[in-house]
Amino acid sequence: MDEKQLICTCGHVNPPGTQLCQNCGRLINDDYDKKKTTDVMRYDGSAVRSKTRNKTLIDKIWIFFSSVKTGVTLLVLTVIGAAMGSLLPQRYFIPANVDPETFYQEKYGSIGYLYYKLGFDNLYTSWWFLILLALVAFSIIAASIDRGVPLFKSLRNQTVKKHPTFLKRQRLTLTDSHTLPLEDVKVELEKKRYKVKIEGNSLLAEKGRISRYGPYINHAGLIILLAGSMLRFIPAFYYDGSIALKEGDTKSVPGTEKQYYIRHDKFIFEQYDQTAHSNTESKKADAAQNMIAKNYETKLTLYKNNNDKIPGAEPKLSEIDKGSIRVNHPFKFDHFELYQNSFDQSQLKEMIFKVVDNATGKETGKQFTVNLDQPDTSYTIAKNLKVNLRNYAPDFDKVEANGTLATKSPNTVNPAFVFEVAEDDKKAEYSLLKIRSSQDITEGNNYSIKFVGATNHVLTFLTVKKDLTLPILFIGFSIFLFGLFIGSYINHRRIWINQEDGMKLAAHTNKNYFGLKKEINSMLDTYHLPEVKDKNDESEAQS
Repeated sequence: MDEKQLICTCGHVNPPGTQLCQNCGRLINDDYDKKKTTDVMRYDGSAVRSKTRNKTLIDKIWIFFSSVKTGVTLLVLTVIGAAMGSLLPQRYFIPANVDPETFYQEKYGSIGYLYYKLGFDNLYTSWWFLILLALVAFSIIAASIDRGVPLFKSLRNQTVKKHPTFLKRQRLTLTDSHTLPLEDVKVELEKKRYKVKIEGNSLLAEKGRISRYGPYINHAGLIILLAGSMLRFIPAFYYDGSIALKEGDTKSVPGTEKQYYIRHDKFIFEQYDQTAHSNTESKKADAAQNMIAKNYETKLTLYKNNNDKIPGAEPKLSEIDKGSIRVNHPFKFDHFELYQNSFDQSQLKEMIFKVVDNATGKETGKQFTVNLDQPDTSYTIAKNLKVNLRNYAPDFDKVEANGTLATKSPNTVNPAFVFEVAEDDKKAEYSLLKIRSSQDITEGNNYSIKFVGATNHVLTFLTVKKDLTLPILFIGFSIFLFGLFIGSYINHRRIWINQEDGMKLAAHTNKNYFGLKKEINSMLDTYHLPEVKDKNDESEAQS
């Protein structure tokens, strides 16, 4: 298409690609199909960049991304990609201490293995999915600028007086020898919330122009939604993690870069009575299952690290708050929220033992307690009798070839001990103790070590959340809904009247021509004029 400026017979100079003269509305571009009345009025005949420039590489890129087909294709690909990510759980939903590849293959077989190898386990943070979102956003922006800017300029600069061919091209028209009192018509149309301009013998009445901008407001909302969604991959805006603390533990809060620490002060676990009205499981045969949870709550203390700006420095903590966390009642601080997730009592805290004289079968000396997190190496039982801890595994796996105890994990769920019983002037005795079993290492031991009791750790699991994108997403969604509303329920209506040679009336709307006809006809009836003619009605009558 020639990019030379188009000069109308009225003398107005129009930009390249203009279909209708911006001044008089005459069709001035011979390359355009004159039968496409609806298309030419979509942007009021303005020049659309993607339709007028096709020379440079930038022009071709712009044409590609501003195309509606391209936008729809990218959107479909994004939806398909997002759907693929929902077929199996994402990596952040699987147990933290499990190898992802092993998890997917063992649980879902070959499909799970392929799912992992293709990178679908971390799909929503993958580079290709983020690029796809960026391309969708760019396509929406390009399409909005390509069409929205010319439309805005055309509507802002529209003139009152239009050429007769422009009026004739509209769907609703009326030609009559009688004229209308334009000032009276203006008053009547203003009552119907029209904005009316009069220039000489011509009138332009318009209302609901904002309806034409509905799709572009939708696009703006979508862009903000996409921006907010992409910001969720930046830790400064969004964090979703977890932390586990035993009673008395103090740890840095994940996502705060060691700026904040919390201490687990106490855990409260409450259950309904067996006969309580709220206990729906009170009739089970197993008495242990006749109780259901009523409340579990974590009491904690929040600290601020005053040395967080010094790399490698020991934390210098100062207490800033105390609080508690219950289910659906988070503890909040500095844009972070801590939610109660679950708790665990399977890990042992302390184990109590006694020394028994094998000859008499009676207990000797006093009992001793082993702290399983930081066990002592020696325990005094009596004046001349000691028990020394020679080896220890918190989660016993096996005995190595060199005699040491191997552990599966640092969790104190299946402890095993090698104890030495040392008595003055006697040979040391060794024994191996495990859960529900004991074994003498040396022969002829005079003493045995027996298990007496144990206490358990209460491990609380907290979810750490930070989400600064919610206001952005809310604004984007609100803007999108606003654009949807005005684009769906507001009509852009325009009425032109030219009375230079008789009375010529034409009207255009982007939707609901029935309502516009009814509105115009009620006005014409006041002046005893015939109803407007609808070209669609005439076409249907002819067919």
